[in-house]
This record gives sequence, C-alpha cells and structure tokens, in this order.
Amino acid sequence: MRIKIHQYEFVPSQLMVFFAMVFFCLFVLLGNWQLQRAEVKRDIQQRYQAQLNQPYRYWVLEHEPDESLVYRKISLKGAYMNDRILLVDNQLYQGQAGYHVLVPFMIEGTRKVLLVNRGWMSLGYDREQLPLVREPKVPNQVQGIVTLPTTEGFRMGEVAITHHWPQRIPYIDIDKIQQGLDFRILPYVVWLSPDIDDYYVRDWKPVWSPPEKSEAYAVQWFSFALIVLVLFVALNTRKINTEENNDTSGR
Repeated sequence: MRIKIHQYEFVPSQLMVFFAMVFFCLFVLLGNWQLQRAEVKRDIQQRYQAQLNQPYRYWVLEHEPDESLVYRKISLKGAYMNDRILLVDNQLYQGQAGYHVLVPFMIEGTRKVLLVNRGWMSLGYDREQLPLVREPKVPNQVQGIVTLPTTEGFRMGEVAITHHWPQRIPYIDIDKIQQGLDFRILPYVVWLSPDIDDYYVRDWKPVWSPPEKSEAYAVQWFSFALIVLVLFVALNTRKINTEENNDTSGR
C-alpha cells in the first residue's frame, strides 16, 4: 500500500498493518469492556441505594437463590451457631489486612440456617494464629442486607472445610462451604447492619471500586488505541525526496 499526500508518502508494510490493527482493536475492546463494567457497577449502586431507604422486614428465604431479594433489608429472630465460625481471608479495610467474620444463624421457628457476615476484624500480629472471635452482643436477632455471594472472577486458593473451628477460607463459596457442614445452609449471606451493636467494622459497599474508576480505565485504553494509530501513521510516513523525484522525471 502506497499513499501520496503532497510531499509525503505513506508506505506501511503488511506486518505493520497487522500489528497496528491487532493492538488498536484490542485496546478499543478493553475500553468498551471497562465502560460496560462501569454501567453494571452504577446499576448495582442504584439498586443498593434504593433499598437503603426501605424499612427492615421479614423475608421468606428459600434454598433456591432469589435475585429479587438482593440488597433487601431483612430482620430475623433466631440464634447464632458460634461453634461454626468462618473467617474470610484477604479482606482489606483502610489499607489494613483482616478477615470478614462469617457465622451461621438458625432462623427461629425453622430449620433454615443463614450465613451472617458480622463485619471486618483485623488480622492481628500473627497470621499463623487465628484471632479470637467475640460472641455477638445481640445473639438472638439479625438485621442486615441480603446478598448473593458470587464466585465469578479470579480467585486464589480453594475453599476446603475441615472439622476444626473457627477456620479460614479464601472466599465465600456456598456450595463448597455446604460440603463441610452437617446442616443445610441457604444460598445467601446477610451483611449485618451497623444499626446492630457488635464488635466488628461494617462499612458495606456493593462494589469494590466505583464506576468512575472503570471509566478512567476506559479512557486509558482508548488513549492507547489513539497512540497506536498515531504511531502507525508517523512511523510509516516519510517525506518524498525532491531530488529523487527530479531524477526520476528526467529519465
């Protein structure tokens, strides 16, 4: 391919065309993906905020996941099963490492058991030794926000429940947790409300990073695509030698 514009000539090789197209398309796709993530995060935040203004209510929770219950504010009577505590590893709060304290809660008048996230606690001084988990200040009531834990995305480690309690798990996987328990649990996790007096930090966020951050990443990827385009044109454009043209004309 050869294109002449006044005193300049654009002569890219096939290899340069190939690499430019590949990287340009890749960066555009990544930018669009980040924009889609931003839209999903914004939708989640809006759903979450809309439910925060609603009162706490009793909701019937079944063993089949119900998306319509996500972020509902729930109030339940029952009892914590403090001999089955799970500590969810790799949880950061204000830059400090720690755990989320996950405790089964048996709903009053039923045999249904629900996992309650009581909040964040510090890792402590020795990672090899699990910190002491205090029993709830309000042992017979839960008020909180219903969530459906997901195992999508990159995960480190495997959830393998043993018979030693409390125990550390790398993330929440209801099916894997269920395999290590002798009772059935519902497929939800309730974030304990800050309105309930307890020991652990409850600063709940439905998304780990705001949609604006994904939009910023999108701008970066689109910028890389533009840079590829500019470099492709600049590296394959040269000024036509006037003397060479005259010599060629003379012949």
